Amino acid sequence: MRHAICMFGVEDLDRLPHFPEIFMNKILPEFDFGALTCWYEKLFNRTYLEEPTSENLDKNYYLSLPYVRYHHEKIKNNGTVDLEKFDCKHGVHLSR
Repeated sequence: MRHAICMFGVEDLDRLPHFPEIFMNKILPEFDFGALTCWYEKLFNRTYLEEPTSENLDKNYYLSLPYVRYHHEKIKNNGTVDLEKFDCKHGVHLSR
């Protein structure tokens, strides 16, 4: 645990590709350097070697995140967002 958040280790890596997220929080080299090295390799492979598919990169998941939708609205509306009309919860689908 660090800052009340569980650390990821090498034993967690086999289940992480099934999550829609590209990044994960809390892999520390001083906790498990092997996990960090393996995850870097996975990110490299996803970035440069694997063709993006709905299985390894769910574009709709990212487009539905509130902060992504907020920034799209901000760009679309010349830097402004009507916070009264913006729904932070709309579109988010976390199913884990």
